[in-house]
Amino acid sequence: MTTQDALDEIISAIGDPAFPACVGHALAALTGFDLVAVLAHRCRSASSVLFDNFDRIGCRSGIERYARSTHRINPVLAENAGARRSRVWRASDFTRTLTPDPEIEDVIAAPDEELGYRTIGWPAWHEEIGLLAHDGNEVIEIGFYRERSAKAASPRTLRMLDALRRPVTAAFRRHAALTRPAAGRRERIIPAQHASRLTPREREVAELLLRGCSTDAVAMRLSISRHTVKDHRKHIFAGLGISSLAELFALAE
Repeated sequence: MTTQDALDEIISAIGDPAFPACVGHALAALTGFDLVAVLAHRCRSASSVLFDNFDRIGCRSGIERYARSTHRINPVLAENAGARRSRVWRASDFTRTLTPDPEIEDVIAAPDEELGYRTIGWPAWHEEIGLLAHDGNEVIEIGFYRERSAKAASPRTLRMLDALRRPVTAAFRRHAALTRPAAGRRERIIPAQHASRLTPREREVAELLLRGCSTDAVAMRLSISRHTVKDHRKHIFAGLGISSLAELFALAE
């Protein structure tokens, strides 16, 4: 898989409930790692697992413990706290001396591991690389894991992942815009008697516009150009006998 192949898969999944899984699968295939976990870290609230495939090796409890507590001692997250920037990392570049913490019971010292400790239930002796992204409200952690060997991830692999840093961050932000309506905003739909005047694609574009999506967001979601989106808008307005987005919102229920 090439970086363009991975990016195409990611963009085509924006707005789909399976988006985190699609991102994980695409980037795991690109890097050659077999295990992947996608997590969302929020300020002042618990982290959550958006996608993982740890079940395949019987280590689901490890990722659950990490989301519940041990992510708080992850040096990668600590280094980027408040930075609100995306980055690529290799776990072996970090070291951490494990100190007792009464609030974290799910970790054990493990000097032979890359970070010097291991979450209970986590797969042992695994190499880890990853990418951090920000969707505007959360830090998205995408980690990749495989059994360690004499040959670690190459600089080329990290460069490929780094090349997707900004696009992946943008994709998560677009996905969030599509799937998290603004507070107090109700979902609007075009009444059937008006929708029948539009083509299926025009209805699709109109629905995204009613969700507050920009021209760029609609283009990315539907894998079409900005010019095509603008053409659809003109046809939508003409078909509905309106001349502005304000009138489209007024027309919708």
